[in-house]
Amino acid sequence: MGQGTSAYDQSELAEFQDLTYFTKREVLHVHKRFGELAPEKMKQHGRNPTLSKEEILALPELAANPFKERILEVFSDTGDGNMNFEQFLDMMSQLSSKAPLETKIDFAFKIYDFNEDGQICENDLQKVILFLIQPAVTGATLNSDERNQVIKNKSVRVGNKKEETALTDNQINEIVRNVISEMDMDDDGSISYLDFKHGMSKLNGFEESFKVTL
Repeated sequence: MGQGTSAYDQSELAEFQDLTYFTKREVLHVHKRFGELAPEKMKQHGRNPTLSKEEILALPELAANPFKERILEVFSDTGDGNMNFEQFLDMMSQLSSKAPLETKIDFAFKIYDFNEDGQICENDLQKVILFLIQPAVTGATLNSDERNQVIKNKSVRVGNKKEETALTDNQINEIVRNVISEMDMDDDGSISYLDFKHGMSKLNGFEESFKVTL
């Protein structure tokens, strides 16, 4: 990338180290990978340009995650998935194996809370289920518009073929009701952060679903 260890001075690296779960060396490695996503922008705008969601989605380590676009939106200050290096570093830090379980539970809750009302409701859970099952049905990686089509119509057109999701509305609704029944400790019909934290802390391997190693 050209900057190498000169991208940030020692005081800046020390600050990043204090604010993340990375060492100084790891911060520089993350910066190198960030720069590789848009080398021309790095040349034109220096060490901290804003990359588009599409540029960041080119990161191979995110490719298999069905929530990759949603993850970018949650960590982006603007909510559109675009981010500069500081936001990218924060995202990769919280996705790293060094991040504690509580940190991963916190941002997983934000990812699943699609309408951002501080609760995971039935509609949020329906979207979570559709996001999870869709790639297994179509074998395709979808863009934002296609994922919205899956959520709205419970089907997607891949090429000239319309693919239905594997579950019926009744099956999806039954799964949603079961999840809420198991996790809703105060019986208000939705999952609060405390409900979610309690449930996920007992789920073996939960953090593996939110781990990325660069």
